[in-house]
Amino acid sequence: MRTAGNMIAYLVGIMASIFAIFPFLWMVSTSLKPQNEIFKFPPEWISSEVTLQSFLRVWQSMPFDRYAFNTFIVTAVILAGTLVFASIAAYSFARLRYPGRDKLFVVLLASMMIPKIVTMIPVYIMMRELGLIDTYAAIILPLVFAEAYEVFLLRQFFATIPGEMEESAKIDGAGIIRTFLTIIVPMSKPILATLTVLTVVKSWNNFLWPLIVTSSESKYLLSIGLANLNGQNTSDWAGIMAASFIALLPILAIFAVAQKYFVESIQLTGLK
Repeated sequence: MRTAGNMIAYLVGIMASIFAIFPFLWMVSTSLKPQNEIFKFPPEWISSEVTLQSFLRVWQSMPFDRYAFNTFIVTAVILAGTLVFASIAAYSFARLRYPGRDKLFVVLLASMMIPKIVTMIPVYIMMRELGLIDTYAAIILPLVFAEAYEVFLLRQFFATIPGEMEESAKIDGAGIIRTFLTIIVPMSKPILATLTVLTVVKSWNNFLWPLIVTSSESKYLLSIGLANLNGQNTSDWAGIMAASFIALLPILAIFAVAQKYFVESIQLTGLK
């Protein structure tokens, strides 16, 4: 029975993996096809005429390098801010003792129930009054501070770290800041790597907010540039798939580097 259960679990996992990877494989296949073979029926995974023209066409038809640079800068700043603010807030909620801490944490968790679309108009008005519309600051500022789920994720991990580590640091004369930087942060590399992956994916794929606050093409992110490839009457599907594949490569690279810590953080979070 145990062997049969394991076989069923593996079979389900394999099927789920196939369904998950299918769109990615189809994207790569389409990007290497001529335009006239994309909607060929029955479809062919490997075209009889493999070509890289769609990649060259995308690179020449729009400032792809500028979009990539904008996306990299925005993502890097948002990532840095998220790691700093989320780790400090999580350390406060997990390890420090002060009046109203738990009530404040409940309020923070309650903010997760507020849809982003509800706060979008007030934030836009705020950016307009500050004169930041169509700037990098308008894209970054609403996202650079940690969200509730990011603080919650780190807080849960920090709570699993043995208190004896902090007590030893206090005996050696370390204060709160030194304990945080030399004890908590080094021991939290798995969860910080996980948060890095989640934040990079969120920022790299962000579309709606940058679309609202930017109007100059020089400020566009990759997500907006890809959307512009989809025309009103015709669409360059091979070009769209080629551009999507290029835009996806940094995400895949980051996850490939951090997947060890990603899995480790999931395992350790449940072992308090």
